Amino acid sequence: MSQNSQNSKTVFGFGLSSHQNALLNHLFPSILAPFLFMLIVATDIGVIFRHYKDGDPIWASLTLFCMFLPAMGSLIITLTDWDYWPEPENGMTSDNSYWLYKKIIGHVFFPVWNVFRHAERIFWSIEAVRSTDETAIEENIAKATEPRLVELYVFLQAYLHSLPQVLLQLHILMRHNSDIAKESKITQAVSILLNLAKVAVTTTFYQRFRAQKLTGSHYPWLKARKQMRSQGFTGKGPDEEVILRSSSSTQRRVIERGSRRTNDDITRLYDIQPAIQAERRRSSDIYLEPEPSPGTVTDTFEETLQTSTSEQTWKRNTLTSRTSTYIARFSSLLGVRSVSSVPDSALYNISRVTYIKGLREDDAAGKLISFLWWFTFLLSRVLAVSVFAYFYPRTCVGLLIAHVLIVIAALAYDVKEDSVKRDKSAFFIFIGLVYIFCIIEFKIRFKKTKFIYAAYFSLMFLENLVMCLMWYCGEIESLENDYWYRYIFYTVIGAHFLTLSSMMFYYILTKPKSVAVRVS
Repeated sequence: MSQNSQNSKTVFGFGLSSHQNALLNHLFPSILAPFLFMLIVATDIGVIFRHYKDGDPIWASLTLFCMFLPAMGSLIITLTDWDYWPEPENGMTSDNSYWLYKKIIGHVFFPVWNVFRHAERIFWSIEAVRSTDETAIEENIAKATEPRLVELYVFLQAYLHSLPQVLLQLHILMRHNSDIAKESKITQAVSILLNLAKVAVTTTFYQRFRAQKLTGSHYPWLKARKQMRSQGFTGKGPDEEVILRSSSSTQRRVIERGSRRTNDDITRLYDIQPAIQAERRRSSDIYLEPEPSPGTVTDTFEETLQTSTSEQTWKRNTLTSRTSTYIARFSSLLGVRSVSSVPDSALYNISRVTYIKGLREDDAAGKLISFLWWFTFLLSRVLAVSVFAYFYPRTCVGLLIAHVLIVIAALAYDVKEDSVKRDKSAFFIFIGLVYIFCIIEFKIRFKKTKFIYAAYFSLMFLENLVMCLMWYCGEIESLENDYWYRYIFYTVIGAHFLTLSSMMFYYILTKPKSVAVRVS
């Protein structure tokens, strides 16, 4: 899966060199991703073969359908979106015909298409590791992480192939356990674990993607036309700098916009980072903040940085300036033309300034811990839902439908000012089904993230526990082979503890700090 080129060059807070970053954040994931994909495809083909051999063509056909479902979804989305076409305004030209032919062939032979993309990433990642020049390393990393349309299939594979496959094979194992050969059971169990790993990996990358997208990340299948329109809206050149601030009170990162001058005191006191290109935002991301008048506050700011010997001195001067600003604003509201206690140099011109607050990308340690968190949680969730559906199918269906409707209603309320088009409606249904098992910040931005995550996981843990207790206390005594279900019950409880442990470890030690980006 492609990520932006601004990967976090740290592990547990320790900095990485460019070669270490290329090796850890690019080469290793580029090797592991196709390895997992090929294992999933090979195992699922083995499951299809075992189903046919056991005389179950229906189960084999459904397993095969799950494998092709993300390719069909990706092809439909691609062909119905004009931003992907090379010449959408000219009808079916030769370029459009050739592009259409390539996309259909690529989606039909999706394993070859996917492996070819991974091979390309491995090649450029190796070139980055072998390079000795910093510029060459960055160029090779940029080529390795360049957006590709195949990444849309990679994303959909987790939720349209792997997740349905897990539920289907669990259903077969529970409903027809006595009629299945031992070899088939082993193959199905391996398929379940590998597909769960795929869902956990994708959820790890997209759990806070919207917040990371606001600070520079982009969709791995980024549309070229949409990107051009976004750059035209911002009116920002590629070399323009912006102010990047850490939300932590103990650290500030400042970049003087439009300036290429560096100061020894600034370098010593502040962590200078490259600018982040921001995209078009919704109104919920816009805040009002005073902007200094030309020739007054800017000079005072630079003079403070040059004469300051500690960060505390800068904070005191900033607090004084803000206090003067608020006094001036309050005076203007009351109709007072001048305030004798406030010097003219401290007065501000109030203007509209946009701040984008989001997250940096997780480092390698954060992704690993997040993967363990999601894998154990997804394991407990699919087991709890599958066993509950075995004992109480109608109640389980009603519970899941209510869950989906609640999520769709919440999403519709979040975009209540927008017109709900056909593609948005389809997205609501899709994301509502995903939220039955996991939560991702995809195409929507959580406004109260801590509250949302706490409420979501509290609800999910409560649902899992209630579902398991219902069949464990009411139905398990009537089963002949109850040891299997007792094992599932203990697995769900143990997975919950592992989920909470890894979640706490992630938020305490590896979660990236939020930042604010100031743009025009």
